[in-house]
Formats: sequence, structure tokens, C-alpha cells
Amino acid sequence: MMHTNRTRTFIAVPIQPPRGLKKLMPKLEKLGSGVRPIPVNQMHITLKFLGPTDLDDIMPLSSILKTMRTQFSRTKLAFKGLGAFPRPDRPNVIWAGITTNATVLTEMAEYLETETGKLGYAPERKSFHPHLTLARIKTQPPDELFQILEDRRNAEWGETTIDTIKFYQSELRSQGARYHEMQTVKLSQG
Repeated sequence: MMHTNRTRTFIAVPIQPPRGLKKLMPKLEKLGSGVRPIPVNQMHITLKFLGPTDLDDIMPLSSILKTMRTQFSRTKLAFKGLGAFPRPDRPNVIWAGITTNATVLTEMAEYLETETGKLGYAPERKSFHPHLTLARIKTQPPDELFQILEDRRNAEWGETTIDTIKFYQSELRSQGARYHEMQTVKLSQG
């Protein structure tokens, strides 16, 4: 039986990737169909994946986001390094690390854990590690990917400012997930 009163959602910080990462993306795109780069206009750092969400919870979740407007202020993030989950030799996800102000993201994620927990959402199984997903790997990647990971392991990618938190609906499709913005909250100037 289908539950039409539920939708798949998550809360994230949209990221405008710095120049260094923008220059890297075409290299990842050339690696073939097994490597699926994230479109630059969809890049984000997930703070809380909610999964199937009751439509009745949309308003309370929206209120949580509104309170974050005053709890957190806009900040600059610096990106450094390139890595892969679960391991560089068996990549499923290619990511860029965050060096400056990553604790702000951790504090946001912890705040969301507490507040969404009050609505009955299960806590994350794994602890939060701030990172920016750049690509997903679907099949055995070409050797060139391992060379890119090795060469850019400690690369400095530049900085970007985070100034919004978004509540997204995620629609799973064969070409990959498609995200629909349900709410945008601007962070305070600090």
C-alpha cells in the first residue's frame, strides 16, 4: 500500500562551490557514466536526512528551520582535500573536506538532531562529518579517478559563504535524485 501522505525530505546548507572545485568538476564529468558528478547548482551539505516525512510534520519542521535563523549566523567555509567513502580504493562517494568553521555545521546538525528528535525522527546512526559530496560512483571507476584522488588529496579549493539553510524534498529517479526546495531560511548577519 502506498503512503501518499509522506514525502522523502532532508535539511541542508546549499553550497556555491569555490573556484577550485568548479574547475575540478569537468575532470570528474569526463570519467564516464560510472561516475555521477553532482550538478554545481545542486551542491549542498546535508545537516539532517529525515527520510519519509509525514506531511503533518512539514509545518513543525519549518518552524525548527525558522528558529535556526536566529541561532546561527552566516559564515565562511574553506574547502581542502579530496577523499572517498568508504575508502579511497573502493569509492562510492567523492568528497571535498572542510577546514574552516566546520564546527558551525556540526552545531547545526546537532541542533537539528535534538529538535527533530522531539518530533520522533530517529537520530543519525553515524556521527556527523562535514563534507561536500562531489560525485557518486555507480560502477568500477577508471584508474584516472584514483590518480585525481591521490594528486588532490590535500588540495586547497578556496572559500565560500554559507548564508542559507534549505528544507528539501528528494525525489528518487533512475538518473539520480532530484531535489525540490520546500523552504529557504536566511541566516543572520552575525
